[in-house]
Amino acid sequence: MSEIAKKKEPGMAQLTITLCIICAVCALLLGLTNMVTADKIEAITEQKTISAMQSVLPADNYEKVDYSGDDATILAVNKAGDAGYVVEVGPTGFGGVIDMVVGVKDDGTISGISFISMSETSGLGQNAKKETFYGQFTGGSGPFSVTKDGGTINALTGATITSRAVCRGVNSALTAVQSLG
Repeated sequence: MSEIAKKKEPGMAQLTITLCIICAVCALLLGLTNMVTADKIEAITEQKTISAMQSVLPADNYEKVDYSGDDATILAVNKAGDAGYVVEVGPTGFGGVIDMVVGVKDDGTISGISFISMSETSGLGQNAKKETFYGQFTGGSGPFSVTKDGGTINALTGATITSRAVCRGVNSALTAVQSLG
């Protein structure tokens, strides 16, 4: 074989350096993308939260309340004027955290539930966003559980974990409001 036909194979050091450069460029691009989009994502999430709060318990203003309980699912508690409280909760479902708000009227009953974000299975757990499911909570004062656990909430077919998570979230919201007095 001639010398020209032989191809020199890259060494381990050259491969390592090339891989490091590619990783550094990718990390830089991801960091820049995050930096550019973070504020917009935060603004959209804030708007979705305000819209969800308005849908469960309309009020002229929402005043953040200090919640000092030990329930980790409670993300925020807001006083909705004289109407009651809106509690943002994050129970863990099948696909991860279900970010939702629960309206609790001054008489201790649920005025509504709205979902900010969830990663539940499409066609199963995502059905929690349908009024036929979350409407079961409206007007009730808890504690809530699915019928499979002896409660009154009809679980979503094929999504019992999601149904139980929503029940936990609503129960946490009720408990948080009761602890505020």
